Amino acid sequence: MFVLEKIAQYAKDENRKAVIYHDKVMTYAELEQFSNAFADFLLKNGKDKSPVVIYGHKEEEFLPCMYGALKAGRAYVPVDITFPADRLEMVLSDVSPEFFVTLRDTDVAVCEGTKRLNVNEIDEIFKSYKGGAIDSANWVKPEDNCYILFTSGSTGRPKGVPINRANIENLASQLIPWCDIEASTDIITNQISFSFDVSVVSVYMGVSLGKTLYTIDKTMMETPASLYEGLENSNLSFWVSTPSFAELCAMSEHFNEKMLPNLKRFLFCGETLTHKLVDLLHERFPNADIVNTYGPTEATVLVTASLITREMAEDQKPIPIGEPLPEVEFRIVDSEGKPVKEGETGELQIISDNVGHGYYGRPDLTQKAFFETESRGVKKRGYRTGDACYQCGKLYYFCGRMDFQIKLNGYRIELEDIENNMVKVENVSRAVVIPVMKEEKVDYLAAFVLSTKEIDGPKLREITRIKSELAKLVPNYMVPRRIVLCSSLPTNTNGKVDRKELAKQL
Repeated sequence: MFVLEKIAQYAKDENRKAVIYHDKVMTYAELEQFSNAFADFLLKNGKDKSPVVIYGHKEEEFLPCMYGALKAGRAYVPVDITFPADRLEMVLSDVSPEFFVTLRDTDVAVCEGTKRLNVNEIDEIFKSYKGGAIDSANWVKPEDNCYILFTSGSTGRPKGVPINRANIENLASQLIPWCDIEASTDIITNQISFSFDVSVVSVYMGVSLGKTLYTIDKTMMETPASLYEGLENSNLSFWVSTPSFAELCAMSEHFNEKMLPNLKRFLFCGETLTHKLVDLLHERFPNADIVNTYGPTEATVLVTASLITREMAEDQKPIPIGEPLPEVEFRIVDSEGKPVKEGETGELQIISDNVGHGYYGRPDLTQKAFFETESRGVKKRGYRTGDACYQCGKLYYFCGRMDFQIKLNGYRIELEDIENNMVKVENVSRAVVIPVMKEEKVDYLAAFVLSTKEIDGPKLREITRIKSELAKLVPNYMVPRRIVLCSSLPTNTNGKVDRKELAKQL
């Protein structure tokens, strides 16, 4: 596998830096050594090839465990600390892993037969298992899954999206040219959670190009002074993030070319890129390229990439999501599945070898979203995105979701997921979640809530209680910023809740 081969190659230079994590540095030699040790442990102690669930954030042990799993022929399942306990337990239940790595403390229940490995045990494995390189015959095969990411599900239960080695290698062959830049330094951001698919750009493409991953973790992001000090000392040359993180950084006027003099390229994915941010970055970083990309988790992170020119920024149309990658075919269809004319809006379908094989253990959901078709004379997999798009020349433009699935701060969220979990909160009989738009994208979530009984005491106290209880059921980014307590909900002529009417109240 290309990334594993490259790590071994770069490891020959004992001083080459792989990861910077606060004041610690991991070299490629150490990354090779530690990942080999973990793979050796799995091969000698494992009884099956079940995925390895890794719970944590940006700990220095995370990447060696991920690559080590791949070297031992296993997929990994990254779960960020933002996942509440019961959602983590759902993932463990669905995957039934033989090994569960906990780099942060958690007391979640594990399945029978699952061995929990805490951070101290992982560090001991890194020290104890030093058998040298792992034979590539043990590595994941092209048809084997590399990772499984769990995304929001409409039933209130997360659904797993497995991506195999062939998917990733197909993406890499098309995307690496967009990641290979000439710069005085080769340092790339490592800010995106490993449980979010955009991180693949850094940990697969970035590492395979021998770049140094500069880690920006939750602690830094919660302390602006620490974040800006870190960025100023980072020598970044390649920026990969959602637009939201760049917008957060841009709140300081010091976020400019003087702070990051070596920065040559921004690559954005995960949500809508706005004119406002493009204009700001063009002004503050006149010598840096801006690349916009688009792609769902089901199609291996990205399926488009385009350089955003100043002419595009001045155009009245939205910032384009770009052109399909060379191997990718786009079809835009109407409600009956028939192709629409150029310029007309319809649902985007992706046909590519980037497309995965479906949802983990969910053939019912797989059948609805995935299909097989012929593209350019070859049999290919297809995926119905549910995204409304239109084509203008070679470029494609995103018009929003065709259902209740949205993206907020780069995270894909199904509103029904939140609603189904909100009604699990005591005294909540009905909940309707509305995305509030600003600057061409979702700014925050608001929820209208019907209570099972009259509220005693201040409403603010009840709203705080609902948020607190909901945070035990869903990740923090899915907890609505605003909650409105209602005595009734408006309905339309079909007898359904009138979401448009509710949106007018915000």
